[in-house]
Amino acid sequence: MAETARRPRPPVAVIVVVILVYVSGVLDVIGGIVTILTRYAPEIEADSSDQLIVTLVGAGGILIGLFTCALASGLFRGRRSARLIVTIALAISFVLAVIDLITDPVNLVVKIGDPVLTALIASALWLGGASRHFAHRAA
Repeated sequence: MAETARRPRPPVAVIVVVILVYVSGVLDVIGGIVTILTRYAPEIEADSSDQLIVTLVGAGGILIGLFTCALASGLFRGRRSARLIVTIALAISFVLAVIDLITDPVNLVVKIGDPVLTALIASALWLGGASRHFAHRAA
């Protein structure tokens, strides 16, 4: 019988990040579905070109959400490529959140939470036990 190598359990920081990434992906899927359903709103239903744009944006949101969930699965397994792609996505999200914060400073207390949370998630992926977890998978 072949002996299976036991995979080490990911550190708590990685598990928390995976949960947050899954939640983000599910929220993207739900947001995409809601966006598609808004195509039936009276002001959008009047113009067929607006319906197409709304449907494409909603479908894009669903696809991004599914991709995000797949990345979360890769993070849990310790895939370094998933960590890199999530970090790039978090960096883009951080930059967009900061731009939004600068251009529209309304609800400053609420809006500052997004870049802070994004930075915390990214740092949790690259520091401490998470760093050892991904290094272990490479060996």
